[in-house]
Amino acid sequence: MRGRLITLEGIDGTGKSTIAEELARRVAKIRSDQGSDISTCELEREFIFTAEPTSGKAGKLLRERLQSHETADTAVFDNSNDGEDSIKFDHLGDLFLFMADHADHLAGVVEPALNKGCVVISDRYSDSRVAYQGATLRDVIPDPVRWIRDLHRSWSPIPDLTLLFVLDPAIAVKRCLFRSDCQNSQSSDSKSERPKPEKFEREGFLRSVEENFLWLAKAEPERFVLIDADRELEEVTESALKAILKFLSSIE
Repeated sequence: MRGRLITLEGIDGTGKSTIAEELARRVAKIRSDQGSDISTCELEREFIFTAEPTSGKAGKLLRERLQSHETADTAVFDNSNDGEDSIKFDHLGDLFLFMADHADHLAGVVEPALNKGCVVISDRYSDSRVAYQGATLRDVIPDPVRWIRDLHRSWSPIPDLTLLFVLDPAIAVKRCLFRSDCQNSQSSDSKSERPKPEKFEREGFLRSVEENFLWLAKAEPERFVLIDADRELEEVTESALKAILKFLSSIE
């Protein structure tokens, strides 16, 4: 019996990665707690928690590029011609690096787990590429959101369920900056400068990405569940867990 693929999506700052960790902890606890009031029949399959970008070669290169700011998203909104070709190919290069990392992820983790009947929960998947690179390439390629989505359709499994964490981009950016401040305060170098937002952690850009995510959700309402991320972590995690359990109980 083939497994099920569940993905967690949303703009930076929604708390998605932290929620993924909480879900893994909650699922493990429920499966081991015989006194739980949640039916374990919904959790009988093995769960695999994973993420993109991966820790592979392409994933590591992508993380370095995102932190370097060399192809900052502000260039997407710059109408000058300085370095236009360089910017265009940087963004295209990012897209195909993400796709290479995605292919490695499918071959090494996702497909083997699905073939074993596992429930795979991935923190980011192909929809992130459609939403983010759909924004960076909006002035380079006609209708980039559909184009990037269609690039994946012939070889990348479509998720059975996608939880889209929705948050006002202004709040998301504040969270990203707070996270950077916390990381900086923990640094041993007291003279280090305040970290700048990563390439994708700017409000104007995130608004464009959020629009792309919502377009995808509208195009495939049977797959997407929208979750309000402007709440306490515990509340958001509980909503996500309930959505997953509801989905799994409907297919058993």
